[in-house]
Amino acid sequence: MPRRARVDPVAIASVGLHGVAAVADLTALGMPSSTIARRVQAGHARRVLRGVVKEGPDEPTDDQRAAAALLYAGERSVISGGEALRRHGLTDPSPRRRILVVVDAQRQRTSSAFVEIERTERLPAAQLVDGLAIAPLERAVIDTVRREDRLDVVRGVLTEVVQKGRTTVARLAAELAAGSQRGSALPRRVLRDELGAGVRSVAEAWARELHAESELPRVLWNPRLYDPSGTFIAQADGFFPDVGLAWEIDSVQHHFLLPDWDKTLRRRARMQAFGLVVAHTRPSRTRTERAAVVEELWGSYRLAASRPCPDLRIVAA
Repeated sequence: MPRRARVDPVAIASVGLHGVAAVADLTALGMPSSTIARRVQAGHARRVLRGVVKEGPDEPTDDQRAAAALLYAGERSVISGGEALRRHGLTDPSPRRRILVVVDAQRQRTSSAFVEIERTERLPAAQLVDGLAIAPLERAVIDTVRREDRLDVVRGVLTEVVQKGRTTVARLAAELAAGSQRGSALPRRVLRDELGAGVRSVAEAWARELHAESELPRVLWNPRLYDPSGTFIAQADGFFPDVGLAWEIDSVQHHFLLPDWDKTLRRRARMQAFGLVVAHTRPSRTRTERAAVVEELWGSYRLAASRPCPDLRIVAA
């Protein structure tokens, strides 16, 4: 018979993760379940989930919640969704939502407390992040947006990961096509109609909607502009190629830090030095002052059309 153990940090560390452990693993050490129950009742330990405990009465940390979710779900379980996004260094759009854990389709486990269980025939190969089994980036992104019914939230998740160069539109589209089609309509629309057209932010998606509903000429989204010698000039948010008009969407959030603002001013100066007309619009105005923005763009367009169009090479996003 194994020696009986106490519910203490040493015992938990020997079978647990981030200071939490499965009751079944503790009893396998020789710790009676009655001892675990008494210590929980006395406040010396805490029940985090059914069958998962931690030493001490304090609230579990984020790491402990994530570890508890994996221990509750059982072997080969993988954290996905917003929690996985956060651990990949991206934004969790709904941080108060339950932790999504994907398990093998044959596993009999149900959602509980702060854990959402999803059975899948496509169990991803986990990546270890801080000792936790985390879904690959593309899977985490798609599992997140499939659960969102807010268009701008879907846009935010998808544009962030592409804008930061962490993955591509093609890889996200492939992951979306390969998985469950439940909740796929909005992300499919954003990937195909917006990111596929070069849009790289929620603000640019709003601008694209405004442009589509106006009678303004054709615009390219996020093209890279070069002079005839091949020297890079800038990447414009929007660009009217027939007259050489750049449309900059001035996001306050993006330009809040001085280095970002300085970088923006330098980019505009390069475009203007090369003879481009540059129009500026705050994102909120594309929602609240649509007619005025369209009229301003027409004015900038006419100004650009009155000048010789600069000779440049345009590379689409």
